[in-house]
Amino acid sequence: MPEIQLDHFGKQYPNQENPAEFSYVLAPSSFFALSAGVFAALSSVSAKLAVDQHTESVAQALTLIFPNASTRVVGLLTRAGMLVAIGVCNFFMWLFFTKALRYGRSTARVMMLQTVANFATTAACGVYIFGDVLAVRWWMGASLIAVGLALLNSEKSVEFVCESPDTSTQDKKNL
Repeated sequence: MPEIQLDHFGKQYPNQENPAEFSYVLAPSSFFALSAGVFAALSSVSAKLAVDQHTESVAQALTLIFPNASTRVVGLLTRAGMLVAIGVCNFFMWLFFTKALRYGRSTARVMMLQTVANFATTAACGVYIFGDVLAVRWWMGASLIAVGLALLNSEKSVEFVCESPDTSTQDKKNL
């Protein structure tokens, strides 16, 4: 009986990084972190749609497609579908988040990428689904957050060594 391999990335990326010939491809941890952020935002959108008035407009549109169906039944099924979507999106968010943590070099990097994807997806859904208007202040704040995350996520890191006048040279090397 053939062995079932659930995780192909472990064999493809044993060092948890992209091979040199595929340096243009997104690293697995980055892909999984971005996917987790998107699914987290979609879960929130599904929750809002489950209790918002937009669900009624979706139900009315579905009633046009299925003219024999009752408007109330279609509305209830639409809300139930959104509640199921919350669970499905949360499942995939946690699946991708744990995979990103597994393959990532840094928990902070994974969380930053997830946050950026969550902000971007939430903003896009707010504008295109709910008709939100994002003010200039929001864009400035989101830009500052993105710049801050990029700075924290940069490859160059600074190491700080705490030195005390009474520590010996050997102790400084062990820090």
